[in-house]
Amino acid sequence: MYMIGAMPAHPIRVSHHERGGCAMLAGEFMTGVLALSSGMAMGVLLARAGGGTLILSIIILHYLLHLRHSILFGTSAAVTTVNAVMLYGVRRRALQGALKPAIWFTLPGLLGMILSRGIPHTVSTPFRLALLGLLMVVNTSISLILPKNVGLPPVVHLKRLALVGCAIGIIVGYFGGAGGFLAFPTMLISGLPQSLAVGSSTLTVAGFSLTAAVRDILRADVNWMVVLPYIAGASVGLFAAVYWVRLRIPAKMWHWTATILILAAGLFLLQQNWGSLYRPSIAIYDGIKGGLLHEFRD
Repeated sequence: MYMIGAMPAHPIRVSHHERGGCAMLAGEFMTGVLALSSGMAMGVLLARAGGGTLILSIIILHYLLHLRHSILFGTSAAVTTVNAVMLYGVRRRALQGALKPAIWFTLPGLLGMILSRGIPHTVSTPFRLALLGLLMVVNTSISLILPKNVGLPPVVHLKRLALVGCAIGIIVGYFGGAGGFLAFPTMLISGLPQSLAVGSSTLTVAGFSLTAAVRDILRADVNWMVVLPYIAGASVGLFAAVYWVRLRIPAKMWHWTATILILAAGLFLLQQNWGSLYRPSIAIYDGIKGGLLHEFRD
């Protein structure tokens, strides 16, 4: 006799396909949670330390959220564009007068960026990340020693801004929106006071990132499952830090925190991708050395 409600003789089997689907859903959920929480932290940092911290997004996307190389720079450009626009939106009163220098810098920069992307080049992602880390270290060091012209009347050299903007645009063409962080120190070098360079560089980063993101969006090189929660978290963190939460931490402390983070991130990128930068340098050195030895022997 069989008892009513007895357990079946054979347990229910779950196929590998079903288990794989559950694991994938769990992985996507965790990625969304990480993107949301890291976006909130980035939003708070943006509100308190400024647009220079936008470059940290590429570190978060690659090493925390584990985006593959083919969609890394496109996704980074998408989130950087939105974050830069939101930052300028909440700080627009404090950044008055930044629009004109930004236009003179950004438009030639976009031309240089388009020209750079039109030149065929095969550069691996690790090489780009290593070079980006090197630029972050150099950029942070220059920003620390450059005079900020605080308290001086603004002197804007528009032609110099245009020339420097075009040169930066050519560099940015290799990194997408990630290279836009170079705008701030080069604006200071061009004679723009810090009060204007902060807002102008934020608009420039938005312009560069948008140009890079549009092409990648059309090529489907953007991970929207990461972009949407990251932007949502960044908007919450940004607006909370600006309007709701009173963080009694001096602005100078936030500035030094951001500087240390960017410098550490640049060194981390160099450490993780040094081989891709080191091997081509050795190959070039060996080639030059071999050529010189051949000439002297003959």
